[in-house]
Amino acid sequence: MIATIAAIRSLSPRVKEFVLQLPQTVSFSAGQFVVMTINVGGDQIQRSYSIANDSAGETDQLVLWIALNESGRVTPQLFQMVVGAQLEVSEPQGGFVLRDASLQQVVVFVCTGTGVAPFRSMIHECLQQQDGSHVVLVMGNRHREDVLGHTEWLQLTESTPRFHYLPVLSRPNEADVDMQSGYVHAHYRDWVIKNPQAHVYVCGWDAMCKEARQQLKDLGLTRRQYFFEQYDG
Repeated sequence: MIATIAAIRSLSPRVKEFVLQLPQTVSFSAGQFVVMTINVGGDQIQRSYSIANDSAGETDQLVLWIALNESGRVTPQLFQMVVGAQLEVSEPQGGFVLRDASLQQVVVFVCTGTGVAPFRSMIHECLQQQDGSHVVLVMGNRHREDVLGHTEWLQLTESTPRFHYLPVLSRPNEADVDMQSGYVHAHYRDWVIKNPQAHVYVCGWDAMCKEARQQLKDLGLTRRQYFFEQYDG
């Protein structure tokens, strides 16, 4: 289907939010993605982008959080587009979705970079459950300026006691005293150790996902307790 860019907003030096107006209403589950087809030099190239809407279900607009890959073929062209431009996108798809069983457990979301995008609707869906358990977001980035949705997560922490937000910077400055330093693994381990029945969703760079998979196995979690979506860069 052909979507129209309804809004563009810079979220960080490398990431832009694209709001796509669809020609029809679609339904999506929290965590799904769409496939975008874009013409680059006569070639039809496809790229998958997670849906970053704040709630799942029926919608005629899709929110995408897209990072610029300066050496790539698609995002340099995409970042030159303006409001009103049209793009071809697929119906929402993908199996990296929130499991019903997770709604009764502590849920830990672990991500790097734009890996937080599919978690946005997942987190809100978890928190809509009145009898739900704790929800934890452990988000890794290099620098403070790379953190996506920081204000939204802080506001959610203040309004919802069972939501816990742990931003982690691998290259912090001295002023970043309100954020954790290092890598995400040290910060989700404590939650998993204290809650051995927890469900863990991981999305981000390949190296982080590989390490997280081994860490969760070592902690004794079964394959029914952790779920992965990974990407390059």
